[in-house]
Amino acid sequence: MDLGLKDKVAIVGGGSDGLGFAIAERLLMEGARVTIFARRAERVADAAARLAATHGKERILGVAADCAEAADIDRVTASTVARFGPAVHVLITNDGGPPIRRISELSDEVWMQALSRHFFYVVRSVRATLPYMTAEGGSILNVVSGVVQRPAVGMAASVAVWSAVIGYAKTLALEVGQHGITVNTLMSGLFDTALLGKTLARQPELSKEGLGSGLPMGRIGQPHEFARVAALLVSPEMRFVTGVVAPVDGGSGIGMAMKFATPQGVK
Repeated sequence: MDLGLKDKVAIVGGGSDGLGFAIAERLLMEGARVTIFARRAERVADAAARLAATHGKERILGVAADCAEAADIDRVTASTVARFGPAVHVLITNDGGPPIRRISELSDEVWMQALSRHFFYVVRSVRATLPYMTAEGGSILNVVSGVVQRPAVGMAASVAVWSAVIGYAKTLALEVGQHGITVNTLMSGLFDTALLGKTLARQPELSKEGLGSGLPMGRIGQPHEFARVAALLVSPEMRFVTGVVAPVDGGSGIGMAMKFATPQGVK
């Protein structure tokens, strides 16, 4: 299926690895021109080189930028327009998430950092990009954590900031829909990424197999599976879909795959 993304221009946050890299790769496979950015310059350069080797260096731009800095966000947009032309068709906001802390451990400083890096990042990215969204419309997609559906101990900051992003995105969808711009949000579940690997390294009692066995699909997801949904949702083929908040989580949002044996003699 042709998604109609050929020669479209996209900005993908957190594009040096994980879900962001997979999304960027999928968009390139669909013929788009893509800017990726993340904080660490060496990782961005490496990711851009790997993507360029497969899809051509003329269609990929890597920018080292901190999503918590307003000036960096503006620079990403300006660099994209300078490289690919005066239109941005797709904006995908994506970043790892606030630190895992119990509520009693969350200082004002940690809360403010979480808001700046994850909520205001979205606000600033939209503000910087909207003027370049084309007359034929565009797509904004926010990637958040599925913990907003199923909160967990230590995830208060994540639940709070991602809930704020969802509320903001719904309102934004109302305001920009008349201009042909869609705004949607995907809630990610457990995926085989470096971020999950770091979490497992801190908790050796957990494993990918063990976590996956509790999901309805019986496994955790692969980043390319998430990327396929993201690419479809930002494509012109989905121009009438906006304001959506959808899980991509192997069914974990509807319940865990626990099985209870029927007592003997009961029919």
